[in-house]
Amino acid sequence: MRSIVVGDIEIHALTDGRLQLPSSFFPGLLGKRSAPSTVPVVLGAFLIRTSGRTVLVDAGFGPRPTGEPHLPQHSKEQLHPVVSAAETEHTGSLPEALAEAGVAREDIDTVVLTHLHADHIGWVAPNGEPYFPNAEVRYGAPDWAAFVEPAGRHDRGRVALEALRAQGKLRPMLDGETVAPGVTVRHAPGHTPGHHVLEVADQDRRAVLIGDVFQIPEQMADPTIGAASDVDPGQAELTRRRWLGEVAGTGTIVAAAHFPDEPFFRIAADRTVEPISAVAAP
Repeated sequence: MRSIVVGDIEIHALTDGRLQLPSSFFPGLLGKRSAPSTVPVVLGAFLIRTSGRTVLVDAGFGPRPTGEPHLPQHSKEQLHPVVSAAETEHTGSLPEALAEAGVAREDIDTVVLTHLHADHIGWVAPNGEPYFPNAEVRYGAPDWAAFVEPAGRHDRGRVALEALRAQGKLRPMLDGETVAPGVTVRHAPGHTPGHHVLEVADQDRRAVLIGDVFQIPEQMADPTIGAASDVDPGQAELTRRRWLGEVAGTGTIVAAAHFPDEPFFRIAADRTVEPISAVAAP
């Protein structure tokens, strides 16, 4: 686990596991580097502690069903059909990561979903039972029509989210809303219609939890590199360019859920990545 502090706000990087995606999953990547046939991706999440609040940002793939491949059916299409069960077997570790951070699932009061892809919602309500019993779950409203309504009645993501909504534990969030002290959500569409970025600010310090705006470091050097899971590739590229323009050279800490080596970094004015050495949060 790696952590930073932004003023008095703590941010911990967590993981639900790792997988390998084919390089072809990222259109425009092949030919721009001598890449291996697969690209490592972390199934990341973040824990924010701020003013007595405990916020989880994204919730991994969730528990792996016994005797089934880990990837839910609709996520196989979103990620890539050739990703094998063997390449996703080291998943489902978010509860252990939370325990390592000293947090019980009952301690989480808010879960913010950057978007509703399967690798971000898995632990919110496995089998329709809320995993974080005291948490309200927030999401970008446009993603409901894009992912939940078209899904089959027995789709795990739909079952989970509809169960939360029926219990009054699910609520859409608005662009610019403060979801916890020092934590503001901003609409960043393209990867999905309801995708949001989180800004964390305190005492003139700032961090941005970028969600899936950037999924691999190469996208920062070349924002034309997309992802097969981008719902609107053109808008996704515009959003990448917008956020590059907003954070590059500013000293803002960027947190990326899918980067395998360093979740926290800064982007220099020339768009090179400057990793931040992990520091233990007090």
